[in-house]
Amino acid sequence: MAQSYQSYQDTGAGEAQDAIHQLKQRAGEAAETVAQEGQKALKAAGETAEDAFAATKRFVQDQPYVAIGAVVVAACALGALWKLSSARRDSSDLLSRISDYVEPGYRAVRRRI
Repeated sequence: MAQSYQSYQDTGAGEAQDAIHQLKQRAGEAAETVAQEGQKALKAAGETAEDAFAATKRFVQDQPYVAIGAVVVAACALGALWKLSSARRDSSDLLSRISDYVEPGYRAVRRRI
């Protein structure tokens, strides 16, 4: 009826090893599935990039002036965004200049109150 401690340990260790083996198998299967899905996604992305390149090439050949205009507009938009971002970086300088300008008037108003 009663099991010895050693036999209980042996069955527990065997079950733990089986569980670990099953977990390793599942992890390997999951890694294989992820790798296969990654390859499919990479292939689909490559095909999409090739299609986009072909469509862009055809558009530039059919309508070169419109394509040049689109590039000019995109370049101007990017330049404007770049200038806005650089202006935000210098905002601390702008704030200090504004506070230097406003501070004397603010002090004068506080004295009057």
